[in-house]
Amino acid sequence: MRLALLLALATGTGNALASPIYHVALDTTSLAGQHAWLDFLFTGLDNAAPAQATVTGFTADTGGVTLAEGDVSGSLASALVIGNGSGWNEYGQWLQLGGLLEFDVAFDLGPAGAGTSLVVTLLDDRFGYLAGTGDLVTFALQPGAGTAVSADSAFAAVSAIPEPGSLAVLGTGLLLMMATRRFGRRR
Repeated sequence: MRLALLLALATGTGNALASPIYHVALDTTSLAGQHAWLDFLFTGLDNAAPAQATVTGFTADTGGVTLAEGDVSGSLASALVIGNGSGWNEYGQWLQLGGLLEFDVAFDLGPAGAGTSLVVTLLDDRFGYLAGTGDLVTFALQPGAGTAVSADSAFAAVSAIPEPGSLAVLGTGLLLMMATRRFGRRR
């Protein structure tokens, strides 16, 4: 019985671990006084695994004009969810630059299929790259292979925030089960 329980817990642990949340910081102080679209483009190949990117915790002013195309819902003011359900999935927020723009990104990716990418850029009023910039951050998601992250170090820093204590929760559960079993034996 014990062996069966331990085996079930051990094989289910991998499913309990979530992909990390990424914290993104974009330093636009060198672009002070300019306006731009902060653009999120989430696209996949034709046979891409179903995926969603959720952007939360945005710290800059979100009072400007927005644009959304494709599988997009919500806003940067609360939570922005972009799926890869259609070929072109994009959200843009018109901003005044000059400070630090911060947000968190989490991904939900299907188990099989081709890859999907989320690209974060600054675009000018004609939807070209803002002068002196390119792709600031790229998240390349591939089912079963994790997420490859690249960032333009002149403007962007990205750090992974692990899901809070998935293994700690499992360990606590095991300790509680052992304590309950020992308590039951004493009776």
